[in-house]
Amino acid sequence: MNNKYKLAVATLVSLIGLYIAFNDVDPKKLFYELKIVDFKLVIIATILLLLSCVIRAYRWKLLIDSVENIKLSKVFSATMVGYFGNGIFAFRLGELLKAYTVSRDQKIDTLEAFGTVIVERMLDVVMVMLIFTILVPRLPFDDQYIKMGVFTFLGISLLTIIILMVAVKYQWLLRLDTLSLFSSDLGKRFLSYTTKLENGIKSLRGIKRPWEVIFSSILIWGIYFLETLILIISCKLPLNTYDAGIILFLGSISFGIPALPGSAGTYDASIKYVLIMLYGIASEEALNYAIVSHAVAYFPLTIIGFIFFLNGSYDLNELKRVRANSA
Repeated sequence: MNNKYKLAVATLVSLIGLYIAFNDVDPKKLFYELKIVDFKLVIIATILLLLSCVIRAYRWKLLIDSVENIKLSKVFSATMVGYFGNGIFAFRLGELLKAYTVSRDQKIDTLEAFGTVIVERMLDVVMVMLIFTILVPRLPFDDQYIKMGVFTFLGISLLTIIILMVAVKYQWLLRLDTLSLFSSDLGKRFLSYTTKLENGIKSLRGIKRPWEVIFSSILIWGIYFLETLILIISCKLPLNTYDAGIILFLGSISFGIPALPGSAGTYDASIKYVLIMLYGIASEEALNYAIVSHAVAYFPLTIIGFIFFLNGSYDLNELKRVRANSA
């Protein structure tokens, strides 16, 4: 499927999500809910989210250090630029922009850096699975849509991780050069790119401080949980600590649904559905929380990332070339 069709599908999914989110909402009641939000708590939640970005950058640096030692300030800058990219570009292009940014003027190749980004995402998936394990006795499996979404996400994620780990362990990518299919110039170039990606993924083996990677991962998601709980309180929803964990878990899954940049529509519809179906929250209250939490996750990171992007004087034509070569 080419990019035009992918964009069309993503746009359709987002529009459906926005329709579901706003369809049965009374604007006056929604405006009232927005007015009573405790924005002091929203600011605290935003600060916590920014703190998690620093820790995320530090964790990524620990992964990159097995390939090349790069200053934390540069890794943090690349992390924020990546958020900006995911906020405005389709197809999660921010992840590649993030890798391109950290590799500029460095010995590490963009695709090698992208391999470490893949490892980063694998660590996040593992953390989501850990949250699932903790919450499984309280998860609402009686709802068929939530049950289908949870097990689809977990199944695809687990299968992807297993395939990547086995491919690296048994060097499947290196064995491809024995096939006649990859004897052409195009095939050799493909093998060159996949080898660089594999080298980045192998960074997991060469981590010098694995316990710091584990601790930082727990800390990142602990902050996400605390942020979720604070936003629930700020929106005055009658939910408890376990409920906050469930919202965090199901919200994380919703971010993985193919949609326009920033998960426009899909996140809002998913969170609203969960709050209404599981907890009987009124439509306007549910959408109010979805809007507030989505805004906190989107606008601060995108704006700060944009500032770093402007200061970096990045060449998008070069990024397009890297993307074309990695496709």
